[in-house]
Amino acid sequence: MSFQSFYQDIYTDLERGHGYDPATEPTFARRVGAALKVVGTVPKRILDFGCGAGDAAKCFAERGHHVVGVDISASGIRLAKTKVPTATFMLINSETHLPFPDESFDICFCTEVIEHLFDVKGFISEVSRLLVKDGLFLLTTPYHGWLKNLLIITIAFEKHFELNSGHIRFFSKRSMREYLQLGGFRVERIHGIGRCWPVWKSMFVKAQKHA
Repeated sequence: MSFQSFYQDIYTDLERGHGYDPATEPTFARRVGAALKVVGTVPKRILDFGCGAGDAAKCFAERGHHVVGVDISASGIRLAKTKVPTATFMLINSETHLPFPDESFDICFCTEVIEHLFDVKGFISEVSRLLVKDGLFLLTTPYHGWLKNLLIITIAFEKHFELNSGHIRFFSKRSMREYLQLGGFRVERIHGIGRCWPVWKSMFVKAQKHA
């Protein structure tokens, strides 16, 4: 099975009215809400990378922002187009080569996606290319700190690292900072989403492209 085929039909059941729905995840509203606070009310050009079925894009579009959502899932893109007719959605097949000119966006939003990517370094470089100078990269990903990792390997190793979960990257605050800095970003803030420190469920990252 290829990487693309693994994800392209992931929302097929949701199209039929049941199945996996990321918008029902306990932290979804908090993740998108954190992004909305940063984005503000002045219309921005937002790239929603890994847009899925379009739920986050809908929140941005309803506030007057110009949203382009991209995803590797064909079923997700079909749902998103129906759900958010005022936004633009596009099927992609790579995290490192997106079909947009340099500096096309003010903000890139990417929630619970980077942990699924093969080429994290290439992805961050591509986001940098697509953002304007001083553009913002807002992302969330499951948090993996030292103490939380100890708890995971002690009581939930098999469940957390289940082979069919799709998670292939695991980030701490330190590793996230290092990757973003190497990719041309200055990390302005990292805070937890869901649960309390030191067992945050996810971390919200605000990073700015170097001018």
